[in-house]
Amino acid sequence: MMKNTDCFNITREKHLDHMVRVVPFIVFCYAIQCFALLKVSPGEFTSVSLSVLGGFLACMISAFITYDLKHQVKFSENHLEVNFLYHNRLINYDEIWSVETSEPGQTFSTLTLHAKSGKISFFFVDDADKIKKYIESKRHQDLMAA
Repeated sequence: MMKNTDCFNITREKHLDHMVRVVPFIVFCYAIQCFALLKVSPGEFTSVSLSVLGGFLACMISAFITYDLKHQVKFSENHLEVNFLYHNRLINYDEIWSVETSEPGQTFSTLTLHAKSGKISFFFVDDADKIKKYIESKRHQDLMAA
């Protein structure tokens, strides 16, 4: 959680740290598979297939990093604001019915909000339990004020 004076943002630094540790291993395993397949079955089909799979692997890793860096959730006094690339959305705390975390107690997990407008999931959230408690306290404040 990154705090400012009036609001704070969801962070995903722990997921990025995890990616830094895991991605080299995944790429290394892919390279070993490529080497083995090219030795067992050299040919144009194998080369093209491995190139396509390598491209998909690169796209997947890029998508994770883009999501971690560009998907921003800002918590303000009365609402939360979700920004991703060119899409912006404002959600008032009184619109939220319930909050769930996929894996309580983990360093990062998925945070799911059930709101009037539908289900909204935020993936790879650092300290999701703390965010859940914060949203629930805001919901409780809004209910008491109403």
